[in-house]
Parts: sequence; C-alpha cells; structure tokens
Amino acid sequence: MNAVVTPSTCNLAAWWVLAWIGQALLYGTALAGLTWLVTRLFRDRFSAAVHTVLWAIVLVKFLTPVGPSWSPSLASICTGIMRPAPARLPETDSTRAVPVVATPTSTEGTVKAPTGSGVAERPLAWTVPLAAVYIAATLALFTARMRSYRALYVRCRSLPGADAATRELVARVCRRLGVRRISVTRIGNEPLAPFVMGVFRPMLVLSHRHLVRPDELETVIVHEVAHLRRGDVLVQLLQRIAGTLVFFWPVVAWVNRQIDMAREYACDEWTLRHGKLTVGEYARCLLMNAVRSSPARGLSYHPAGMANNPPTIERRIDMILRSPTRSSKRPTWGLPTLAFLLAWSGFALAGAVDTDDAKRKTWPATEQAVKEHAIQLYKLVAKHEAADFDGDGQLSYREKSAYLVALAMQAPQAFMEEFPYADRDHSGRLDYLEAYGTIRGITLIAYADRRPTATVGAGLDLEFYHTALDAQQWLLENMASEPDPAELENIKAVLGRIENPRADHVRKLNHGGPTRSRKDARQKREELPRFKELEANIATIQANLAIEKNPKEVAKLRGMLEKLEAILAKLEADD
Repeated sequence: MNAVVTPSTCNLAAWWVLAWIGQALLYGTALAGLTWLVTRLFRDRFSAAVHTVLWAIVLVKFLTPVGPSWSPSLASICTGIMRPAPARLPETDSTRAVPVVATPTSTEGTVKAPTGSGVAERPLAWTVPLAAVYIAATLALFTARMRSYRALYVRCRSLPGADAATRELVARVCRRLGVRRISVTRIGNEPLAPFVMGVFRPMLVLSHRHLVRPDELETVIVHEVAHLRRGDVLVQLLQRIAGTLVFFWPVVAWVNRQIDMAREYACDEWTLRHGKLTVGEYARCLLMNAVRSSPARGLSYHPAGMANNPPTIERRIDMILRSPTRSSKRPTWGLPTLAFLLAWSGFALAGAVDTDDAKRKTWPATEQAVKEHAIQLYKLVAKHEAADFDGDGQLSYREKSAYLVALAMQAPQAFMEEFPYADRDHSGRLDYLEAYGTIRGITLIAYADRRPTATVGAGLDLEFYHTALDAQQWLLENMASEPDPAELENIKAVLGRIENPRADHVRKLNHGGPTRSRKDARQKREELPRFKELEANIATIQANLAIEKNPKEVAKLRGMLEKLEAILAKLEADD
C-alpha cells in the first residue's frame, strides 16, 4: 500500500518542525544567557574544563529543548513566566464545521458529518513553506560541510607518514596521558597543522617545522593528544550538528566560540602540566604557530587544532601568563564540581512540568470528587456574562454546554489537535455534537463501553469525567473572544434535540451548578397520555364555556380551566 501524503500530514509535520525551532530558540537562548552569567561570576573558581562542559550543555539544550519533566527546571521557569497560547491555524471555509442537527437515532450524543467528495481537505498552512525552506537550507549547509570535511580528510590521508622516532614519541605521550594509541600520524605543510581529526580512528597531522625542535614537538603532541583525552572531538561534532541545525541563530555561533576558547585553554593547561616547555616558551610556540597558520573561511571544515584560530591566541597567551600554575593548585574535577554539574544538567536539560496534568492527578476517581471538580468549572464559566445569554441570572445546563461548544467552534483545528479523539468520524471537521461529546466525556465513555469489562459509573468512567472537565478548563483558558449570542442560541437549539440515555448521569456529575429537576425519558413517555388527556379536558371546558349561560356554571368551568392550564404549564416547564 502506497502512503499518501495529505495536506493535513504536511501541516502536522511543519508544526512539529517549527515548534522544535521555537522551543530551541527560547530555552537555548535563555540557558546561554544564564550560563554566561554563571561563568562570569565564578570565572576564577571554575576550570576551563568546567567551562567547556557548561557551554556544551547549552548546545545540547538547543538540540533537545524538551526533556523529562522536572519542577525546578529552566523550562518550567520559562513556562511560568511566559506561557504562550497554543498555536491556532487560520480558519477557512473548509475548516469551519457546518452545524449538524441531531437525530433521534444518535445514542452517544454525536452525529457524523457527511463524508465523501463533499468534504474538503484542510488546505496547506503557511507553516508548510516556511518549514520546507528551513529543511532545504539545512540540507544544503549539511552537504557543503560534509564535502569540506571529506576533502580535508582525503588530503590529509595523502600526506606522507611520520618517521619511526616521531611515531614512538606519539605513542609515549599517549601512554602517559592515558589515551589509546593514535594509529595514523601524517607530516605535511598544512597551514592548519597541528591538529587531530576523526572520532573512531583519530589521525594526527603535524608540520615539518615541528620536527626542528624535539622539546617543542613533544609539547605540540601533548596538546593534540589532550584533545583526545578530554573528548574534544565529540564536543566538536556536537558543535557541528548544532551549528548546522540552528545555523541562522547568532547565539549558537557565539556559544561555539565560547567552547572553542575554553577547549583550547583547557588543553593549554594540560600541556603546561605534562609538557617540557616553560610558560614563556609555550607562549612563544603558540604565537609562532598562529603566525604560520591560516584560519578556515566560509563553510570549510576546520578541526580542533593548537593554533587554528589566531584571533584568540593573544587572549590565550594573556590567560597563561596571568595564571601559569593554576592547573597545579587543585584537581580539575572533584566531588563538589561533579555534584554541581549534575544538578546544573538536570536544571538545564529537564522539561517543563505540565501543571494541568499534575492538577488532574490530584482528583480521585470518586463521584464526590467529580462533583467538586464540576463545581469549580461551573464557577469559572459563570464568571462570563455571555454564558447566561437568556439573562435570567442563572447558568443552566444547556447554557453552559452551548457556551463551551461555541468556544470549541472558535478554533476547531486547535481543539482537534489538543483532543484528537474529538473527530469521531475522522472527517477532518468538527461539528457541534462532536465538540459536545468531548467536553462532556461522552466520547471517551463510548469508547470504554466497547470493552467487555466496561461498567457504567466505574472508576475509569469517572476518570473520563475529570478529563472532560479538564477539556472545559482548557477552552476557558485559551478562548479567543466571547461567542456571538445568535451562535449560542443556535447551538442550544441543536443540543436540545440530543436524545442520550446518559444525559441525566452526565448532567448530575459534571454540570456543577443548580438545575431544575428533570424527569428521565421513560417518565416523559409515560406522561404523554396525560398531556393528551389534559389538552382534551381543556378543549371540552372551553367548548362548554362558549355555550353555557348560567353564571354559576360559567364560574365553575373557568375555575376548572385555570387549574388544568396551571397543571399543563407546570408539566411543560418540567419538560
């Protein structure tokens, strides 16, 4: 079976892409600013290695803005400060549902909209071309950078191999720093050398000028092996991924520069600790390599090298000369540092807590809890004067239902995205009765009734009532404007024709407000003969009054007529 890509599928995919970008920019940028503040306040207390980890966490946040929910997290704080309204697609004639009149054959409170060629598919939203442009630009940038990396790798593989003495020196440095042996060492006149590249089979590239002084050669090798020891190759891979996926955001480029600086200075500390050069000699070595190197330009790939970023050499030399023995005072990693990084990672990478979901779990599956939940929602709806559209000062069951259905019909697409089960007939359109079944819990209970073990009023059904009440609260929190009074009257007329055996059970549990006593459908059917009898008696009395001449008999007939009309009016009011 061939998969068919519909406009609805494209809209959903585009929404996911743009939602990821929006969350990445919001949370990643907020974390970048907070990390900058922390690194400035604790600059002298954190080593360069800790700085690298902190900035790498920012890149991870840009790539994975959503994580496991945790209350004390950055995402929860941002959500609490600025809670955005849900994205709503613009309504068109094809997305607005046509009111459907209920028929007596509907037993679940919903009526299927007409299907077939007469139902128009949702049109493509403006988000689709925007997401398509972003994906195309990302793929083009990824292709260009992969070609640059492949060209540099092939060029380095073609360089002549190092001599036996150099290979032995590299192996000795690897053993001393606890790094697995580098299998490939090349010697050439690359302007970016020295550098190391490759994740699984790292390759070290040196220049002929490094072979002149053995002590300087060992220092250069220590610096490059330190990149492997610290896992900088993996961090640089993370930088490439983030720089490609969020290429348009300058904050990501700024974070990458912070990582580059912290990474090189951390390797400088390693080199001073394990190398043979003094601080002055090492500064001179950095300066000479920076003079002979040329920075990468454009989209060309530049690996993590000792001096492949000349603009930062002056700052690195200044940091080395100001704190030449900092790395030997205390270990880079300790229990307090690890505990801080673990807590910081949880704070930065955890997702926001869904307060509505947490609130929903506080309601137990009991009828009393459902009634309390319903009373709470009734008070929220009663605050809206437009809900009491007959102006009698009392919010009835049908007025509340019509008001909530009208809110759902303001943005049917957003409602169906939030509650996918609302579209019972999978037509892509929402009608009045589908919205009513969702906000009353009838739709969910109907699904439960199909199970062989389902029981009316069971605990699972009560959970469905809580879910329906949460849907009502969602509508109140995300309403665009007050519904039109004429629309409310139309919806009330449609809902008034619903014949649902669960109507009384639903009304008692999730209305929450004062209602007049109503008789069930069976009692109404039993009272139909009484209606006919009353009407017949009234007609007989009215006929007798027309011909009766005796004043006493006329007064008696009028008294009987008034009593019968009062009884009939009471029955009609109860109905």
